[in-house]
Amino acid sequence: MKKDKRDMFKIKLISLNVALFETNNDKIKNFLKKEKPDIVCLQEVTKKVQYSSLKDYISIDTINKATSKLPFSFYAPNTTIQDFKKKDFHGRQNFDIRFNGFIEFGNYIKSKYKIIKGQNVFVQGNFSYITDWASWPKEDPKAVQVVDLEISSSKKIRILNYHGIWSRDKQGTPITQNACQKIKKLARDVSYPSIICGDFNLFPHTDSMKILNDNFVSLVDHYKIKTTRPSSNEHHHLDRNVVDYIYVSPSINILNFHVIDSNVSDHLPLMFSFSI
Repeated sequence: MKKDKRDMFKIKLISLNVALFETNNDKIKNFLKKEKPDIVCLQEVTKKVQYSSLKDYISIDTINKATSKLPFSFYAPNTTIQDFKKKDFHGRQNFDIRFNGFIEFGNYIKSKYKIIKGQNVFVQGNFSYITDWASWPKEDPKAVQVVDLEISSSKKIRILNYHGIWSRDKQGTPITQNACQKIKKLARDVSYPSIICGDFNLFPHTDSMKILNDNFVSLVDHYKIKTTRPSSNEHHHLDRNVVDYIYVSPSINILNFHVIDSNVSDHLPLMFSFSI
């Protein structure tokens, strides 16, 4: 049987929020080594700013070791913090995490394919050091990471990796609608296909997420995904607890998509196989 030429460019992509507040480096390492993605799009990835920062909360070194066969990378921090203090957050009455020094956190892409362009485009605020949580999340700096990959001499693809503005009810606001409009424009600014992925912190039915439905295929809708969070999540009782997404240009050939049942993080990994 003659091999379809599209198979030459079969690509496996994984998107995952690796959980800023968890000491889960061993789980991340084992997961990435097992799955062997060609492209990995991660959110809440941490990097040391101060030497004193606790290494158990630093994920970028673990990720790099586990994906050492992916030669191209782009780290795009959103902000720098030294602690996080909130009342009634993530199911805890008093949520208080201390990193023992400043750390950066943001979005991270590693790729088998050459990165020919990278951008860190802020949709809210600007990169900053945060030491006062009184105005969070209203003034939480948020950026979408944009990379263009050269799959071959004649094929390119744009990847947009995003960690969305947090809200407790996941219903969205005019600010999140504006962010999604900016992301859609960035995805459509190129002539080649785009993939949008990440933890948007929004439910599928919201006006914000509907903005992306106009021009892209939502894989969580196409495959009727019910949840992208583990059973420990505070919204697990809902009929549909989806906040993580992969959207693709209609021209992309969808080979497979599923949510991986894993305890690697407080989000479930999304796995997408495709060809272009």
